[in-house]
Amino acid sequence: MKEKKNVSIVDDIQSKSSSRQSSNNQVTPRNGFLPKDPQIQAQIKALMKTNIIYTLLALICDWGIIIKLATLSWIAFHQYGVTTYTIFAYIIACFIIASRQRGLECLIHEATHMNLTRNILANDIIGWIFAALPLGHNLITERQSHIVGHHKHFWEHGLDLDFQRYQDIGVDQLSAKSFKQLMYILIRSFVPYVNSVIPAFFIPKNEKLSHFFLRISFWWSIILIFALYDLLTPLIIYWFVPFLTFLTIIRYIGEISEHASLGCTNPFQSTRNNLGWFNEYFIHPHGDGYHVVHHLYAKIPFFRLASAHRLLMKDPIYAQQGHHCNAFILTDSKMHTTFTSLSKGAN
Repeated sequence: MKEKKNVSIVDDIQSKSSSRQSSNNQVTPRNGFLPKDPQIQAQIKALMKTNIIYTLLALICDWGIIIKLATLSWIAFHQYGVTTYTIFAYIIACFIIASRQRGLECLIHEATHMNLTRNILANDIIGWIFAALPLGHNLITERQSHIVGHHKHFWEHGLDLDFQRYQDIGVDQLSAKSFKQLMYILIRSFVPYVNSVIPAFFIPKNEKLSHFFLRISFWWSIILIFALYDLLTPLIIYWFVPFLTFLTIIRYIGEISEHASLGCTNPFQSTRNNLGWFNEYFIHPHGDGYHVVHHLYAKIPFFRLASAHRLLMKDPIYAQQGHHCNAFILTDSKMHTTFTSLSKGAN
C-alpha cells in the first residue's frame, strides 16, 4: 500500500507538468510553456522512459571516479610523502570527488521522481543504498518536500520550502546590480545556507524513527568496517573532507543558480538551464543543468534531458524566452553565463 501511495503521489504531480494543455495549445498557467508544435509534445512524451542500465552506469561512473582518485592520491602520499605536489594533487582530487558526490545527490533527486526506474521498490533500493545513505540523506522525506512542496507548490509562500530557504538566506535579493554586489550577496548568504542545509537534508522534520536508525546504523557500520581494516584516515580525508568543503560550495552554487534572480512567476520563467562543460560536469552533473526542462517535464529521466532540450529549442518561445546559460562564468563570446544571469536576472 505504501508503494502504491508513493507512486500515485509522484505520478499525479509529475503528470500535471505534461498534461495541462488547452484545446488550442495555449500556454498553461502553472508551467508557463507548452510547445506550439504537437509533434514536439509527442516526441517529448517518448523521452519519458527510464532505463536502469543508464542509472547503473551513472552510479558506477561516480563511485569509480571517487574510489580511483582516492586510491591514487593515497598511494602518492605513501610513495612521495606530504609534498607540495601531493597536496596539490589531493586538493584537485577532493574537488573532483566532491563533484561526484554532487552527482550522487543529483541521482537522489532523480530517485525522488522515480526516474532511476519506474519500479518503485528497485528505484528506492538503488537510491537509498548507493546515494542517499552514503550522503546522509533521507530519500522519503526529500521526496515529500521536493515533489509536494517544490513542484506542486512552486514558489508559493509557506508551501515551497526551497523558496522559503531562498528567502531565509537572503538570495531572494538577487539579481545583483554588479558582479561585486553579486559576490557580496553570495558570500554573505553562504553561512545561512549551510545552516539551512542541515535541517533540509540531514536532520529532516517528521522523519520516521526507522529511517533515522537506518541512516545511523549504516554509517556506524561503515566506520566500524573501515576501522577494522585501519582505513579510517582515508575515509575521513577522501569522503568527509570533500563532503564538508567542496561539496557544500558546489551544492550552494548549484541550488542558487537554478531559480535565483528570475522572479516568482512560473517554472518556465523562473528557472534557468545551466549548461556548458563546467556546469554539466562539476556543478550540475547528470542532467541537473537542464532545469527548465525538468520543471516542464519532470518525468524525463536525467540521461534524456539533453535530448529534450535540443528538441524544445526548435520551439521559438522556449529558445528565445527560456533562460539558457551556456557557460558557468567565463566565455569568449556573448553567450549568457550563470553568473551574468544571477547579476542581470531575467533582463
